[in-house]
Amino acid sequence: MKPAEEVLQELTQPSNISVHSDDALIGKVKAAVTADDRKRKENEDEPLRRKPDLASIPQTELPRQFEVTLWDVLHTLARATALSWRGAGRGLAEHWGALKYTQALAGGRNSFLGLTDEGHRIADHYKSLQSGELGIGFALTLAEHMLGSRFPDHSVTIVPADTVLRAGWALTSRDKGEKVKYRYRPQYFAAVWRPGEPCLQGQPQRLRHLRRAVVTADQH
Repeated sequence: MKPAEEVLQELTQPSNISVHSDDALIGKVKAAVTADDRKRKENEDEPLRRKPDLASIPQTELPRQFEVTLWDVLHTLARATALSWRGAGRGLAEHWGALKYTQALAGGRNSFLGLTDEGHRIADHYKSLQSGELGIGFALTLAEHMLGSRFPDHSVTIVPADTVLRAGWALTSRDKGEKVKYRYRPQYFAAVWRPGEPCLQGQPQRLRHLRRAVVTADQH
């Protein structure tokens, strides 16, 4: 087992992330949407509201390669996945959410952030969970970086959608108030703000597709 000091140093060591966003990827997303809509219609499922126009992310807002630290990804993941109703235990939940993957990823200034041998050797029934959670961490880290480039001199805060919606709607049978009638909803909202000005709110569009793009296939 590595000494704690070495682990902490590795958390702050810069590494690289590669981003893939172009017209070919947009075409694949549109094809997947068309196939999903066709299947939902055949099954007589509720149609989904779709974003009308998809476009690749400009390199001025999200370079195709840029530096992050492992702590950037893990801290973003921990804040996003800690349950919004944990109350006083939320801090502990965030702490554990950041710690549990410290040995699963590694990189360096001249390499890309990727899975370690330990990250590959986990039991099969945990691989899907690891892939999904690390995908959320990477996707939201990219979203924060992109919004920070789009809105300079602003802070970006990722908020679980349930936290926002619960302020005005009943999400479960135990909640009071008007129920959310539309079952499909975003996982997160991004709040872009700075002191003394109204907050700009939006949803990181197509998080699920972005998450699939940034998580390497060899995790499976």
